[in-house]
Amino acid sequence: MQTGVMYGQVIEQLWGHMKKLVKFLSPWILIALLTTACGGSERTSSSSSVKEAPPAESNESDNTEVQEDEEPESEETQATETEDEDTEPEPEAPTFGDIEWPCGPGDATGATDQGVTDENILIGGGDDRGFVGSLGLNITQTDTIQAFVDLCNEMGGILGRQITVELYDAKIFEVSSVWLDACPRMFMMVGEGFAVDGFGEESRVQCELAHIPAWTVSAAAAHGPWMIQPVPNPADRMSLSIATWISENAPQTIKSSATVYGNFAATIENKDKVLASYPQIGFEFDINLEYNINGEDDWTPFILSLKDAGIQHVYFTGTCLPNYQAFRASAAVNDFQAIYSVDPNFYEDACRKANSDGVMNNTFIRSAYIPFEERDSTKAVDDYLKILESSEGEIALLGMQTASAFLLWATAAKSCGSNLTRDCVLTEAEAIDQWTGGGLHVPSDPGVNETPPCGLVMELVDDTYSRVFPEEPGTFACDDSWSATFTTEWSEQAKLDENRVSHQFTD
Repeated sequence: MQTGVMYGQVIEQLWGHMKKLVKFLSPWILIALLTTACGGSERTSSSSSVKEAPPAESNESDNTEVQEDEEPESEETQATETEDEDTEPEPEAPTFGDIEWPCGPGDATGATDQGVTDENILIGGGDDRGFVGSLGLNITQTDTIQAFVDLCNEMGGILGRQITVELYDAKIFEVSSVWLDACPRMFMMVGEGFAVDGFGEESRVQCELAHIPAWTVSAAAAHGPWMIQPVPNPADRMSLSIATWISENAPQTIKSSATVYGNFAATIENKDKVLASYPQIGFEFDINLEYNINGEDDWTPFILSLKDAGIQHVYFTGTCLPNYQAFRASAAVNDFQAIYSVDPNFYEDACRKANSDGVMNNTFIRSAYIPFEERDSTKAVDDYLKILESSEGEIALLGMQTASAFLLWATAAKSCGSNLTRDCVLTEAEAIDQWTGGGLHVPSDPGVNETPPCGLVMELVDDTYSRVFPEEPGTFACDDSWSATFTTEWSEQAKLDENRVSHQFTD
């Protein structure tokens, strides 16, 4: 009996000690349970604002209920939650302007067409840089295509296939030789532009080599089969954006206009398009003067002819350097003043820098592309400039045209997947009904081969280009009434079918 009493006293003392211990430990048990419920990782504790719970005031039964109701999480549950917290968000895909780069890794396979293997795509680019009359002519095109191919390959190529580009020099008069070399080897030509592309169009058509050029000039090339360009320049259409601007801002000049053009097909066709379209809004051309594209020993006779005829507006087509600069220098010496309008190729660094003396001031340039000076307002322009600055390539508007052509080609090629054929690329490119090159230029529909009724006008002022219309940076103006339709002897020679595709060299 005494032993039972003593045993009961011992049990009672032990129970008292246990109650004190439970009361002391209860807040720490609660903290441990809360920590386990949040994942229990050190990373979670450090990144979350968790305060320690104050000492528990509940009785023993409350503590017992907490411990009985809470079920410990399994190791699998804790591991899953920790893994979810440690997962980094997917990186955003790289963009050019407002479009996703079409370049990147992939598993495209198969030797699906000429110039295509499991690992490589062979394309060609080109310019006229070796022309003796203007060395380095349009080299920005090959600088641009090389820079974009290099960057594309760094990203993974076209679905894993690396791109190899061969850079051709047509030297203006050797276009046919370029095509004859490219025809049996290239998958396609991309981003090229040749001043006398008409000289080689028959060779290209006969071998059925497809291309997405930066630009075209001749009617046969501008309407050629197996061809799509990012901003179409057909022989029977023209945007009158700059002509309208001149007529509204210098109306006294349009009744006394003149053209000055080089003695080769490219500039002759440009001149004829102007003569066929500008009169639709009131322009009258009193005199048309042809010069030697290799240069004139003396431009004075040209200037005096214009001055004697009372010309107030001159459309000059050709190259800025050296011919236009020499022409304008002679105009300054002979005190001949007029408004001058020129083509987009006059927007280039070399031309700008050559005008530090201001002799070529009062030159107005038509364009469908956002100016380089507005890179802060247009991501695509900034992206283009960064790529060319990094590669130390020559910067010019024709380079942006090449960039748009390459991106159009790469976008279509990616859509083809492993089935990379010329027909597929042309079909996919034609299906893109609104294209801006990521924001480089006005919206176009490459597949329909229509000139967009949009544009902007810049002025060359000393060694800078200044936007004059529309005034807001990063914008362009559009008006359906600016779309001029006409026929010239060149479009007739091209033998356009009902879809306005040339059959000059296929019939």
